[in-house]
Amino acid sequence: MEQTANRTTTEIDLRKILRLVLQKWYWFLIGLVAFVLLGVWYLVRTTPKVTTQASIMLRQRDEGLGAGTLDQMSMLGIGGNRTAEDELVVLSSKDLMLQAINQLDLMESHWCKPEYRWEGEYPKHTFRLDCLQLSEKGKKKTFTLTIKPTSKGYKIKSSTGFGETGSVEVRDFSQPIELPIGRIKLTPIAELQPGAKYRIQHRTVSNAIAYYTGMMQIAQHKRESNIFDLSIRSTMPSRDADLLNALITNYNRNALADKNMIATNTAEFIQSRLEIISAELSAAEDAVEHYKSEHNMANLGEEAKLLLQSGAEDQKQLAEVETQLSWVNYIAEFLRDERNQHSLLPTNVSVQDEALAAYIAEYNETLLRYMRMQRTAVEGSPVLDQINADLGNMRTNIVTSVTNVREGLLISKAGLEMRQSELMERIQRVPKQEREYVELARQRQLKESLYMLLFKKREENALMLASAATPTKTIDIPRADPETSGPKPLKIIVICLFLGLMLPAGLLYLYVLLDNKIRDPKEFEKRLKVPYLGQIVANSRGKHIAIREGESTVSAELFRLLRTNLRFVVPSDVKNPVVLVTSSVNGEGKSYVSTNVALSLAILGKRVALVGLDVRKPMLAHYFGLQQQGCLTSYLAEDAYTVDDLIVPSGEHRNLDIIPCGVIPPNPNELLQSKRLDQLFATLRERYDYMIVDSAPCALVSDTFLLDRIADVTLYVCRANYTTVDMIDFINQMADQHRMKQLCCVLNAVKNVRAGYGYGYGVKK
Repeated sequence: MEQTANRTTTEIDLRKILRLVLQKWYWFLIGLVAFVLLGVWYLVRTTPKVTTQASIMLRQRDEGLGAGTLDQMSMLGIGGNRTAEDELVVLSSKDLMLQAINQLDLMESHWCKPEYRWEGEYPKHTFRLDCLQLSEKGKKKTFTLTIKPTSKGYKIKSSTGFGETGSVEVRDFSQPIELPIGRIKLTPIAELQPGAKYRIQHRTVSNAIAYYTGMMQIAQHKRESNIFDLSIRSTMPSRDADLLNALITNYNRNALADKNMIATNTAEFIQSRLEIISAELSAAEDAVEHYKSEHNMANLGEEAKLLLQSGAEDQKQLAEVETQLSWVNYIAEFLRDERNQHSLLPTNVSVQDEALAAYIAEYNETLLRYMRMQRTAVEGSPVLDQINADLGNMRTNIVTSVTNVREGLLISKAGLEMRQSELMERIQRVPKQEREYVELARQRQLKESLYMLLFKKREENALMLASAATPTKTIDIPRADPETSGPKPLKIIVICLFLGLMLPAGLLYLYVLLDNKIRDPKEFEKRLKVPYLGQIVANSRGKHIAIREGESTVSAELFRLLRTNLRFVVPSDVKNPVVLVTSSVNGEGKSYVSTNVALSLAILGKRVALVGLDVRKPMLAHYFGLQQQGCLTSYLAEDAYTVDDLIVPSGEHRNLDIIPCGVIPPNPNELLQSKRLDQLFATLRERYDYMIVDSAPCALVSDTFLLDRIADVTLYVCRANYTTVDMIDFINQMADQHRMKQLCCVLNAVKNVRAGYGYGYGVKK
């Protein structure tokens, strides 16, 4: 049973909602038309935006031109997935964006509006803007110039923000223009379109970086991937493609420059050593040549030749050891100098100790990462502090390793020098001239071996510098995707249709939510705890009398139905009932209902007395057009009046008499408690079949509650679209407290379309 009741309630609610929607159908029509027109206007006025996309891949360690190149690529910090997030920060850096902006001259944006929408001008534009002398406002803020043709020339309008505008009219562009943003010069560099408007937006450096950085999106293609997707969405796809190309090119150039810093430092070190060894080699050769010329030596002895040949390998090894020792000493001096705390260490020389070479490579790699992160990270960043601490630890490790390597090289050098000492003892046994010549030749050969070694390393370093591969590989060049063009007309129309339905629905819901008036008779009847006798349609004719004998209007039939229902609520033991008619507040139609109920009973042949006991605002005499106002209040106050003095024929029907209120008393509450009122109704019960009492609104004053002692039935009048819903609770509360006898309700002023009882049956047209 409960489920059936719930279904019934739901059906009633759905019907109510549907009925309300049908009543307000024009709201939805207006909403649909308005939003569709708004959508069409938006499509006509909005410049389509297109997404320009590009994809790049960071090269892996196993790509490139060789192992040497791979070692150098590792110093960029881009080999492997662990540095992908760092490179994402570098690609999004402000310095990189500023380089691209300056390269493409994007501090200014140009637009043209030939008809309905603004179209971007790139790379060519109609005007060239020269800022001759900007004001402080023009220097610190982004300003927009709008050029509009007029009958007298052109109107130039400048704007730097909300409410900050200035304008001037010029005949042509031959002279400088004075505006609030400063003194400027506009020069047409292309033919102007007839009737077209133009706009130029000049940005500051910081605003330009923020504007283009905000448009650009950079993300990894997949998690733990070395592929990056770059995209820009705007109304100028050609500009976006050039901007992405410039960003990728500058990123590669900067990365190569960082990488080449190591090779450049190495080249400088090798060149400085070559200059020293070259001078020493030249001096050694001059000494040998001078010695041979001075002593007229054409050939050496066989023993001297053998000694030179036997010491050649040792001399070569000694040269390599001295070269490495010189390199190690240089590294030690370099690290001891505080000025080189954040400088790269030279590499690509013959350091045979693998641990030291690995330390140097790792140090350079970390230092390059630090330098690259320092461009984008803020000062005091925890990441920078951690990298700086790592660099300090690495320097300590390198210093320790250099000390160990130096000691090892000194031991190797001592061993080679010992072998050379033994060779010198053998040379002592040859003649003096040959011995001196062998010593000079040995020194020359030593310098020559060292020179050839450094020269070879210089060429290898130059080859590596020339053959360096770019750190990124372009997978997809920047291009606009037509599929991403927007706004989409179908999508906009669908959204407008949706909004056109939802906005009226929301307003209707808000209207229902905030509306506290009684609208639906069925809802009103469902919430009442007292008998509901019926409803009365709105009085469209504007006359107080709605029922007459022989008349079959909708109002007359409803009052007849109310008369019938009223007879069912009268107690069976009451023969001449008193019906008290009241309401909540003024204006609900209690006098209208009481008058026509009395007439309907009179037409039925009953003797009816209509008593006006709304002593604070009497209206019965006025409604019936009576010349006298009555004397009921005087009767209650004085004994001089009799009942016959009170009764006035209604003039509408022979069975209906009126007892008007009379003058408004100063003490209405006390007057209604008079015993003469009880005596009056005792007399009226003997003369009339029905007494209809028009009383005061009970929610405003207590007069009506004082009349409960004389009443047999209380007819409570509510007015549709006027009485508030909380009055239903007030009625139910009175019924629960039994404050009025036989309380029942009628709903007045219901719209004809809502009076759903098949009105019109048998109605004369």
